[in-house]
Amino acid sequence: MLSTFYSFSSGASWLLGILLLIGIDKTNIISSRWLGVFYIILGCSFTQLFLEEFRVEVDFIIHLLELPRWAMFPCLYMAVSYYSSSVLQRKDRFIHFVPFLLFLLFSLVYMMPKIFNEHVHLPALPRWIGIIVQYFFLVQMVYYWILCFAELRKHQKNLKMLSSFTDKVDLEWLRYLLNSILILIIIRILILLNFPITRYSPIIYFLGIILLAYSTLTQKSIYAIEENINPEQDSEDSRGHKKLVNERLTSEQVEEIKKIVMNKTMSEKLYLNPYLTLSVLSQKIGINNHELSYVLNNGIGKSFYQFINELRTEEAKLLLLSEETKHLDMNGVAIRAGFNSKTTFYTTFKKATNLTPKEYFKINSKAG
Repeated sequence: MLSTFYSFSSGASWLLGILLLIGIDKTNIISSRWLGVFYIILGCSFTQLFLEEFRVEVDFIIHLLELPRWAMFPCLYMAVSYYSSSVLQRKDRFIHFVPFLLFLLFSLVYMMPKIFNEHVHLPALPRWIGIIVQYFFLVQMVYYWILCFAELRKHQKNLKMLSSFTDKVDLEWLRYLLNSILILIIIRILILLNFPITRYSPIIYFLGIILLAYSTLTQKSIYAIEENINPEQDSEDSRGHKKLVNERLTSEQVEEIKKIVMNKTMSEKLYLNPYLTLSVLSQKIGINNHELSYVLNNGIGKSFYQFINELRTEEAKLLLLSEETKHLDMNGVAIRAGFNSKTTFYTTFKKATNLTPKEYFKINSKAG
């Protein structure tokens, strides 16, 4: 009875994969297709488990369902990489699928002949090959989950270098998806260790798939913000020679540009634009992205996210105590100050003042 849940997990995975492949998400087509392939292969695995549990003796079909397994987690990594806007070279993509191609070759040469002709005699393989075939997938799952999580963390950290807001682009839904996949990995490890709880693994797998489906179908659209920028990234001079940004800017130049950045941003109140990004500010000031990023980090000592949201916090302080805006609620103050997220408003304000906006208003309105 419990094994029937493998069929539910299989059906849900196949459906998710098909929805992503046909383009349920129009804004992230490449990443959605990679994620769709991941779900299709996951569906193959659950279909295989279902057939094996009910002892459906169709060796060829079961083997075909098992073949793409080693490509499952590389596909997940491709999806996460594209969602986080990482640029992958073609050769880099190929490297991740080398183990799958080797397993496919091994299957064609050694395993499939035995399936079609049980009397065929093939040389015995070294013991280490059998161990690799048996345990490589487990190692691969853990390795690629760590890579995916690291990619997500890098994306979320990079956002604060490039953007003054993180809503809809922080890929928080992807964190929930990775946590759900972690549950599936832990179940797999417990099965190999013969823990008693694994008798209920079909149900736990199904619950994990439900979490995956929820994370996937409730994802927010991702809007392109900026290209990834490293403050130390190379740029080219007029003759095409590469030189580092910090070699181009002297300390005097950093101070000069810093004054321009501060004056322009504050006098024109550019920070009130809720969708202000590094490239937009650099265009307003008249310097390139890399120089602005370098000056912010090394001249002002703040990330772009910190710099802009602290100016918005100062604006919010004025608004909270202003007679002209006393009719506004906290959400209205946040919007007028340039925040497009109430969460970011409260977090930044509390960090800057050690008070919530309401506490700040109460204390300072009484003092006034």
